[in-house]
Amino acid sequence: MAGRDSTALVLKELGETLPSIDDAQLDCLVDELMMPGQRVLVMGVGRMLISLKAWAKRLKHLGIDINYVGDETEMPVREHDLVLIGSSSGESKLPAEIGRIACEKGTDVFYIGCTPGSTIDSLASNRLLLRGRTKFAGPGEYASKQPMSILVEQELFLLGDIVALEVMGRMGWTEKDVKNRHANLE
Repeated sequence: MAGRDSTALVLKELGETLPSIDDAQLDCLVDELMMPGQRVLVMGVGRMLISLKAWAKRLKHLGIDINYVGDETEMPVREHDLVLIGSSSGESKLPAEIGRIACEKGTDVFYIGCTPGSTIDSLASNRLLLRGRTKFAGPGEYASKQPMSILVEQELFLLGDIVALEVMGRMGWTEKDVKNRHANLE
């Protein structure tokens, strides 16, 4: 496959999946992230966590108290804080266990992935379901030509930018407002 063909494939698949995000689920996610006084921790493994770390960086610029589970500066969760878990299958062992612990502490769990009824989805009070393929490639999943769950990882990364735009819109912020909160030692 030539480079242009690969580029076209990725853009085609994203163009077929991202627009199908449920607006009500997206609004719920933004509402959850913008709850005043709430601490948000994101959790995932592998490339899902890498995508969620990008969320933490950008959403922190928007004034959201967000970090990722395992970071050196991670604060404890409190009752009614939010643990956002990204897992395409919803069965990843470590995220599922973190979800269980979060529930025990009275923390809200929000699932982002593509498997309703999964272990993590069953722990969640809210969810945003993505169209994609898990590494298990089960029946009814989007028939991505990209291996394993790459499409879902791409969707999750871009969803963070969509969420940031939604937050900015609700706050009435411009790019200048975001730049004023951006790192300046680079």
